[in-house]
Amino acid sequence: MKLLLLAAGTFLIGTDVFVIAGMLPQIGDSINVSISMAGQLMTVFSIGYAVLGPLLAGSLGRRPPRVALATALTAVALGNALCALAGSLPVAMAGRLLVAAGASQFTPHACSLAANLAPKGRSGKALATVTTGLIMGSVVGVPAGTWAADSFGWRPTLVALAVATAAVAVPLAAGLRGVASEHTAVRPRERFAALRGPQVRLVLTVTVFAVIAEYTVLTYAASVFAEATDADGTRLAVLLFAFGLGGLAGNALAGASMDRPAGRRLVLISMAGMTLSFLAMPQLDTSFPGALVIMVLWGVVGWMYAAPQQHRLLRLAGPAGSLAVALNSSVIYVGAALGGAVGGLLLGEVSPRALPLLAAALCALAVLTELWLLRKDRQSESVPVPT
Repeated sequence: MKLLLLAAGTFLIGTDVFVIAGMLPQIGDSINVSISMAGQLMTVFSIGYAVLGPLLAGSLGRRPPRVALATALTAVALGNALCALAGSLPVAMAGRLLVAAGASQFTPHACSLAANLAPKGRSGKALATVTTGLIMGSVVGVPAGTWAADSFGWRPTLVALAVATAAVAVPLAAGLRGVASEHTAVRPRERFAALRGPQVRLVLTVTVFAVIAEYTVLTYAASVFAEATDADGTRLAVLLFAFGLGGLAGNALAGASMDRPAGRRLVLISMAGMTLSFLAMPQLDTSFPGALVIMVLWGVVGWMYAAPQQHRLLRLAGPAGSLAVALNSSVIYVGAALGGAVGGLLLGEVSPRALPLLAAALCALAVLTELWLLRKDRQSESVPVPT
């Protein structure tokens, strides 16, 4: 039951992260700003998430899980309510910043708690369950939220999202009564010392390469697949939905394998799979069936590394586990912004079909980094323990 409540929370967070994108035209009209200005709500959220994630994780990590998670969801609910009531862009931005503060804390602490609550040898599957909520939020929650905003208005939709978030916070706080934080007694200096380990930095480097690669293509999917979709928005939506379904399958595969010996190579398989997917993309993106196939395959391998990366960071960082996962989330948002920026700069100079080739090169760097990391893992395990 606790895992389901955590997954419900990440589902709402996953919905909240992207649902604003489908509301931007309505928000702009409502508060009398251009759609490009309304789009800064996405920018404020991303920057807020990236900066506040590591900053707040240390202090909340010392609180009981019920307090940390309930506080995070409450911040998300209040942020949505503030944004829904906003009559100006600055007020709406303040609401999204509050949502970012809560979202940046809920996911890392939910992942850390899921791993701690799981029976021995099942922490990987528990992590995958929580991660499934995030994927479902983008696959199901975002289209549903966009439809609701179009049918009932963006303000009522955000109010409904705020109410749903608060409704999850209450039973979650009650259900976690008596559950103590594993690292409440750990000093901040010890947390940051654990975070400075070279293997932690290598794990984060893999995430950087992978996320920049993915968002170089994903941000400009309309251009990359223009020939396959004939610039039709419905076809593009189908491709993105197929990518999300592939992500659900990839996350499920990771959950089934993470707690087994083969789970150590999941990230390597994911990085190699994305390299091959991006290399094949220019050969398959001229027809809609070919594009559909490559998007599903990319979704499978592209979402296969998310939960294993968190699992590994929790193991390597020890007392700084939740902080390391928060930093990983920040890296994802920074990488997404960099991917969009790099892709945008190149789009004016080269064919859109060249973007997947750049993404393949970045994923190849991630493969090399991952191989080095696996070598370091083997070396650390081979060191004899003093008796």
